[in-house]
Amino acid sequence: METLERIQPNRQVMAFIMMVFLSKAHPEPIRYSVLEETESGSFVAHLTTDLGLKIGELAARLARVVSDDDKQRLQLNRQTGDLLLGEKLDREELCGHTEPCVLHFQVLLEMPVQFFEGELSIQDINDHSPEFLTREMLLKILENSQPGTIFPLKPARDLDVGSNGLQKYTISPSSHFHILTRNHSEDKKYPDLVQDKALDREEQDEFSLTLVALDGGAPPRSGTITVRILIMDVNDNAPEFVHTPYEVQVMENSPLNFPILSVFARDADAGNFGSVSYGLFQASDEIKQTFSIDEVTGEIRLTKKLDFEQIKSYHVEIEAMDGGGLSGKGIVFIEVVDVNDNAPELTISSFTSSIPENAPGTLVSIFRIRDRDSGDNGKMICSIPDTLPFILKPTFKNFYTLLTEGPLDRESRTEYNITITIIDLGIPRLKTQHNITVMVSDVNDNAPAFTQTSYTLFVRENNSPALHIGSVSATDTDAGANAQVTYSLLPPHDPHLPLASLVSINADNGQLFALRALDYEALQALEFRVGATDRGSPALSSQALVRVLVLDANDNAPFVLYPLQNGSAPCTELVPRAAEPGYLVSKVVAVDGDSGQNAWLSYQLLRATEPGLFSVWAHNGEVRTARLLSERDAAKHRLVVLVKDNGEPPLSASVTLHVLLVDGFSQPYLPLPEAAADPAQADPLTVYLVIALASVSSLFLFSVLAFIAVRLCRRGRAGSLGVCPVPEGHFPGHLVDVSGTGTLSHSYQYEVCLSGDPGTGEFKFLKPIFPNLLVEDTEKKQDKSVQKGSHRQSKRTNSKQKPSRGWKVSRGYWESKRIFPLESHITIEMEQTKAHRKKRQVATFIVLMLLWEAGSASIQYSVWEETESGTFVANLTKDLGLGIGELAARGARVVFKENRQHLQFDPQTYDLLLNEKLDREELCGSTEPCVIAFQVLLENPLQFFQAALRVRDINDHAPEFPVREMLLKISETTAPGKILPLKMAQDLDAGSNSLQSYVISSNSHFHVLTRNRSDGRKFPELVLDKALDREEQPEFRLTLTALDGGSPPRSGTTEVQIRVLDSNDNAPEFAQELYEAQVAENDPLGSLVITVSARDLDAGSFGEVSYALFQVDEVNQPFEINANTGEIRLRKTLDFEEFQSYHLDAEATDGGGLSGKCSIVIKILDVNDNAPILTMSSLISPIPENLPEMIVAVFSVSDADSGNNQQVICSIDDNLPFLLRPSVENFYTLVTEGPLDRESQAEYNIIITVTDLGTPRLKTQHNITVMVSDVNDNAPAFTQTSYTLFVRENNSPALHIGSVSATDTDAGANAQVTYSLLPPHDTHLPLASLVSINADNGQLFALRALDYEAIQALEFRVGATDRGSPALSSQALVRVLVLDANDNAPFVLYPLQNGSAPCTELVPRAAEPGYLVSKVVAVDGDSGQNAWLSYQLLRATEPGLFSVWAHNGEVRTARLLSERDVAKHRLVVLVKDNGEPPLSASVTLHVLLVDGFSQPYLPLPEAAADPAQADPLTVYLVIALASVSSLFLFSVLAFIAVRLCRRGRATSLGGCSVPEGHFPGHLVDIGGTGTLSRSYQYEVCLTGGSGTSEFKFLKPILPNFPPQVTGREMEENSNLQNSFPFS
Repeated sequence: METLERIQPNRQVMAFIMMVFLSKAHPEPIRYSVLEETESGSFVAHLTTDLGLKIGELAARLARVVSDDDKQRLQLNRQTGDLLLGEKLDREELCGHTEPCVLHFQVLLEMPVQFFEGELSIQDINDHSPEFLTREMLLKILENSQPGTIFPLKPARDLDVGSNGLQKYTISPSSHFHILTRNHSEDKKYPDLVQDKALDREEQDEFSLTLVALDGGAPPRSGTITVRILIMDVNDNAPEFVHTPYEVQVMENSPLNFPILSVFARDADAGNFGSVSYGLFQASDEIKQTFSIDEVTGEIRLTKKLDFEQIKSYHVEIEAMDGGGLSGKGIVFIEVVDVNDNAPELTISSFTSSIPENAPGTLVSIFRIRDRDSGDNGKMICSIPDTLPFILKPTFKNFYTLLTEGPLDRESRTEYNITITIIDLGIPRLKTQHNITVMVSDVNDNAPAFTQTSYTLFVRENNSPALHIGSVSATDTDAGANAQVTYSLLPPHDPHLPLASLVSINADNGQLFALRALDYEALQALEFRVGATDRGSPALSSQALVRVLVLDANDNAPFVLYPLQNGSAPCTELVPRAAEPGYLVSKVVAVDGDSGQNAWLSYQLLRATEPGLFSVWAHNGEVRTARLLSERDAAKHRLVVLVKDNGEPPLSASVTLHVLLVDGFSQPYLPLPEAAADPAQADPLTVYLVIALASVSSLFLFSVLAFIAVRLCRRGRAGSLGVCPVPEGHFPGHLVDVSGTGTLSHSYQYEVCLSGDPGTGEFKFLKPIFPNLLVEDTEKKQDKSVQKGSHRQSKRTNSKQKPSRGWKVSRGYWESKRIFPLESHITIEMEQTKAHRKKRQVATFIVLMLLWEAGSASIQYSVWEETESGTFVANLTKDLGLGIGELAARGARVVFKENRQHLQFDPQTYDLLLNEKLDREELCGSTEPCVIAFQVLLENPLQFFQAALRVRDINDHAPEFPVREMLLKISETTAPGKILPLKMAQDLDAGSNSLQSYVISSNSHFHVLTRNRSDGRKFPELVLDKALDREEQPEFRLTLTALDGGSPPRSGTTEVQIRVLDSNDNAPEFAQELYEAQVAENDPLGSLVITVSARDLDAGSFGEVSYALFQVDEVNQPFEINANTGEIRLRKTLDFEEFQSYHLDAEATDGGGLSGKCSIVIKILDVNDNAPILTMSSLISPIPENLPEMIVAVFSVSDADSGNNQQVICSIDDNLPFLLRPSVENFYTLVTEGPLDRESQAEYNIIITVTDLGTPRLKTQHNITVMVSDVNDNAPAFTQTSYTLFVRENNSPALHIGSVSATDTDAGANAQVTYSLLPPHDTHLPLASLVSINADNGQLFALRALDYEAIQALEFRVGATDRGSPALSSQALVRVLVLDANDNAPFVLYPLQNGSAPCTELVPRAAEPGYLVSKVVAVDGDSGQNAWLSYQLLRATEPGLFSVWAHNGEVRTARLLSERDVAKHRLVVLVKDNGEPPLSASVTLHVLLVDGFSQPYLPLPEAAADPAQADPLTVYLVIALASVSSLFLFSVLAFIAVRLCRRGRATSLGGCSVPEGHFPGHLVDIGGTGTLSRSYQYEVCLTGGSGTSEFKFLKPILPNFPPQVTGREMEENSNLQNSFPFS
């Protein structure tokens, strides 16, 4: 890096030295000249000769012409060597005013590089005439201008130079003027107009002369302009209005900016003195805000909305002033025309927002209406909606009262929104609506009402004390305290019921609480009444029935009835050893004191001496044998049975049962256990056995269906006759509580279905429908209470039905318009209602007009303004003719507009007193007399008296002028007798106290006159008595005094300043004729360049000088002058390279139009503000990568600055393989330093930096991009040297198994890679038939299905070749691994399954559990987890006897063998692999059980079995089975018949005999079966397909109703019971 830093400065120095050397080598450029406007293609020179080259050398060396601005103005013919014009050249466009005009160019020879400098001089021709910037020039000269005065004129412009440029000016002949041609410092010529003779505007007010500009061409060209000279007048006439006064009418709703009228004033003077501007004179703030006048046109427009009700007319004074300061006055009378633009107004005097609901004719509000318009626009009609129970009554003048039409009912409506509508009679009609809200206060006329007539609450027994069990709720339609409800418990009907100790109620919210724990077994239901009382006066109340039902909780554990657990000798059951499986050993009988599912009991064998020997049926407690008994089983057994209920949490009890196994038991019939069915052919005896079993099953099913039908018929008769088949008591089924203690307290009804699949026929309990509830019948009481409530509501409704406005009733239904009682059946039509409404409005209007006339005569009082508050005004009691104290008794009060209380009543005497100080000017303004109308209102009864109070004026205001000082300008040429209006004073007082006269301080030139206006006001006018002379006295100060007529009089003063205006007789003169200044070209905009100054000896506007630049080009002029200060500032950026200096002319003009001129020369100083410019002449891209040296670009550099700012240095980055070589002048060539490598870098971004030597140094950077073209010098390269691919066997043909990829760092076709399979090393490998490759993308495909068992791996090579010339290539190794699939099922090696004699394994009967019988051996052709094998016993003659180990296939015994086990066993073993999906094979194994291995039983292979002989034992078995089935069926039918007969007798006799049983205490078995069972009703379904016929309980249908209820009571309670919700 340090070496590079040392080399870079050396390279730049060397480049600069070479550039200087080359410039010295060619000191003299080739010079040519040509006339401008020469045709394109014209011959300029022969370059071959001028450059000393050979013929054809220009073409061979690729010569071309290069210019700095890269424009091809010259063309080179390489074949002939001629230099030709490329286009027409315009010298003025190329060089402007610069002379000589020289264009620089270079001749570039590229091979080898060589430059020649050339210059082309463009000669001027006279192709432009002098031109003036405008067609006409206007010059204003005062008529008193002196002869010899010089007036500068605007010069002409000629684009030609030298002798072809502008030379002189001439003007058309005139006796008053001649022209002079003046030379400027920049050789520019300017014209000056010289006055030769005095001017007289009255004789000739305008001159028109022709100014001619001539150039020096041959023939000469010229340009002309018309000079128009206006003679300016002297101001000696004041403006005068054509019509005064003006009168106009304006509608008060005229829009803003509405034109009212245009005034016009004339001035006999000319020019600025004759131009008139208009304005408002002595205008008040109100007039200034309301009107505006256009200064130029005199048009008066509306700027503020008019209001006729506030101001009815305007008196506007206007002023017209000319340019010399003289003015004239005028008057405009504007009358405002009224329109209906004010909506009626409503003022509430009294309002009662809350009125009682039962008071008819209550006064709600008193209000007043008014309309600020006049005439018909001020007349009004007031109304309210007819649908409201209110009426409007007009009272005195515009006062109204709002009353209730009848008594109101707050419960039907608590709030009324009343809309009072006032409509005026103007066009268009305007409407005002005022909304008031009237609240109806409450009276306690409604008792509280419960949300329900009765409440049913549920509480679970054993509840915690003070438990919230529910709530009652009552509402009262009254409001406030009348609606506040208090709850209480009413005394119960049963005086022995301790209600207060059981339940309490929250008096505020009706919440009910259980005060102590309840016991379902002691109390199932509780019924009482609660009361709800409001807090009104008197208080009203109501009551409701509350029924509390206690829900059962699981708080009683099951109680075992049998076997007895009383501490005596234990009960022992005897079981014969020959008992079959399922033999009934005993039955555990238990009961539960709870109800519902809490009493559902289940039985479970908790402990046993030998666990697998006995089992307990879960639902009935029957203890049965689970298997055959053997000699090894112990004789004594102890069983512990757990009895558990279905509550939450469940409770349980246990019972111990002793079982003794005995050998003899009177030799009961013991059927043999089921033997495995021999797969032999079915013999006829087996068919007969099946037929017999089907017959017995069908007969049993028919009997069950008959039983169900009989039961349903009995239930229907019992429901219709109300007969109870069970004696009174609340124990289920055949159990009767004979002692009345109530331990077994509930009966249930179930829906039962006899299942069809299992081999037994037990009943199965599914779910209860709903429990029994002991409730009393309250339906009749409820009906009576509802009827009473309806009767009371009907009475209340009828008592309140009165006609109400706004509704009508037709056919007993509510409709719009009027409400009447339903009994009247009155119908009022809509048309009658509309007519009635119109009549009411007309009547209201007539009454209002009569009251207006009646109240026109009012009481008059008067008082002086500013009188103290509380001053006595009048005795109203006497004036109104009322009795003493009547004003207080009738609620008298004084009502003013807008509720302002100017007067008040004395609280003791009720004298009328002043409530505040009154200011007449504030109340009435200038209106006289000042009268305030008011009304005296008597509320009870309602009466109005009209009155008026006149406020008299006192002299409490002095006259005031709107300004402290008044300025007046008067020309010294004004003639005596001239009248000048002055601003008038204002006096707020009225009458004789108002303003009366004006006086002015003593002086010899002026006096004042007092004038009267049409509206009665007085204004002053100043009269000139003596001629003025500004030089003698330029200003006067006088005091103007305004006097009123009070005693003593008051006055106001103002200063009047009078300025005497001068005549314009002096022109402005500059302090210097020539100003010079310098400014840097980079000065910011707004910078001060120079200040010019001129002086005028006149005074006033004639001495005020304004500055301007004279004859300027507004587009290109970079300077501006301040019109007031003469400061010349920069308004546009300067450029030294464009203009080096500027010549300006400034003009100073006074207020009278006279002017003076001066010249200004501004020189521009150069700064380094132009960065170097690089112009690219030639650029070659791309370039080949292997060439050692090559020209990349040819370019030139330049800088528009001058001096050191123009010298430049050019360089590039040193870390690039390129060199910069300077050539002729500022030309450079960019060449490669050595051969390039595209693969290391394909693109170069070269930054050429050009830096000038100015201060500060500026630089320009030019970016060029050079692309390196490619050569095929790189072979393709694989991303990996070897690829490993995986493919699962049995793949589909043409499967894509993977890809290889190679890249080539070359570009284009050299980088396009083609893939191919290379010949394998093993010539016997059919690679082409196994794998293919896509030549474009390298994707590999398996052409056929691969077999893992045949080939596990495949290895070959692939090649990648590019498309270059010559082509390059590379190769990579590809290894394809075949993955195994589970396509081979397991194969059993042992035992053989080849169709020969089956393999039989011998097993001794004395073998221990786990004895190895055989081992299944199998293999799998797959690999991995597909070859993992597992073994499973699929089928066996006796499933639980043998087992197969899953992992090794060993077949072992699972338990001890017994004599009952059959000798022959057939085992089917399944062998399964672990693949996805798994495949399997099965093998059959024959096992023979033998007593010893000496004489094993070996059956012959495939020997046909002899037909079985009919065994007598089988026949006996069939006969026994049929007998047992028939006997069982007969016993069931007999049982059903006995039950039906006994129940029939119990129904007819009304009771049941209670036979004694063996149950303890008060429980008696009335069924005689010896077991404790419940009474159930079931839906039964008989199953099919099983060898047994037991019942199964499915679900309960309906619970038993309480047995205490008689038939009649049951009828009455049916509706109530069906209404209880249960989930």
